[in-house]
Amino acid sequence: MFPFDAEDGFRSSKDFGNDNADSNHLTPDDLVGGEPHRDADGRPVALCVGFDLISSARLSEAFEEISVVGRFEEEPSVIMQAVLAGGADLVIVHDRLALADIAPCVAQLRRVTPAVKVLFAGDAPTGGRLLAAMRAGIVDWIDFGAGDRDLCARLESALELAKEERRRDQRVARLKGICRKLSDGRGEIVREAQQAAGHMAEALEDVRERIDEAAIVGEFRGLISQELDVEDLLRTSMQYLLTKTGATNAAVFLPGSRADQFGLGAYVHYDCPRASAQPLLQRLCDDVCPKLAATDDLVRFADTSEFIRSLGLEASVLDDAELVAWPARHGNECMGVFFLFRNKSEPFREELAGLIDALRPVFAAQMAKLVRVHHRSNFQWPQVQSEHADDASDAEEEDDSGEEWRRAA
Repeated sequence: MFPFDAEDGFRSSKDFGNDNADSNHLTPDDLVGGEPHRDADGRPVALCVGFDLISSARLSEAFEEISVVGRFEEEPSVIMQAVLAGGADLVIVHDRLALADIAPCVAQLRRVTPAVKVLFAGDAPTGGRLLAAMRAGIVDWIDFGAGDRDLCARLESALELAKEERRRDQRVARLKGICRKLSDGRGEIVREAQQAAGHMAEALEDVRERIDEAAIVGEFRGLISQELDVEDLLRTSMQYLLTKTGATNAAVFLPGSRADQFGLGAYVHYDCPRASAQPLLQRLCDDVCPKLAATDDLVRFADTSEFIRSLGLEASVLDDAELVAWPARHGNECMGVFFLFRNKSEPFREELAGLIDALRPVFAAQMAKLVRVHHRSNFQWPQVQSEHADDASDAEEEDDSGEEWRRAA
């Protein structure tokens, strides 16, 4: 939905009591698509209402620091007129003014020019007053008791928010112009516009998915990055994976000293105890892991009957089950092979494939790090001769006792 409609959403300065508005008054498209809130030097503009000399001077110093033009007014009744006539990025209101007097004006600003952000400034607010202000549409509360750096940071943050929303409104305004041009009803153009909107929606959805995926990967990496013990790494990884897949039987096999050698690193049972699954786990370890480890494939069996026959298991816990398996590789090495299986009445989500592809290199990298640390821990310190042993006794005492030898610092 657009922020306002040109015919019935926008209210002119006359509607707000300015009967003498000149011909240069802003239009709705000016407010959304242009840059009327910049002064002649291109600096952002902040309209400040209700401030005394001391607080005005404090704000002016902050404005000078971040290159903002400050305009000061006494009464809140002039806010709409001033914004519509001269433009502004921010409206900053002193907290001595009653919220009830400001709230209607904030609502009008949000309807007419939503890119203009309204802030309160003054003493630190109480919880109730801050909540009421936020509900009324105030985007931030500047505490004059904080330092100058914090004050400037708050102002810059609000300016960036206004800038981003103005950009969004500019895109909306352009889309509105396109829609008006398409209103002649030419079917082909309408279909092209619909296709473009569909592509845009798909692109936005893809961006959202990538952002969500990046957040999940970052969360997972943060959880396992400090794990330098195999058991802790496997436990943390399996626990996190199960939060994404739901309850399931899961097993992870770790490579041994030979390329075709694997051992069970961890097992999680959901509806299949380990004792019942032991024959299956052994066959997976001996027959399946070496084959999967040589690939980078993610495999899924919705019907495991053929898979069961290939393993030669007559009675298997995989009956009526769905199986997902994949290797976790780092460089040219396999750092582990994972299996998930549960009854096909609880199928795995299609989105699981993308999640696994995102998480498995993170696990493999941490496992490779653990292996490097483990290898370093096996190195022996070089031995040097004690400073207190004389040369003659050194030659005579050089034997397996090592009493006159110490580790190098």
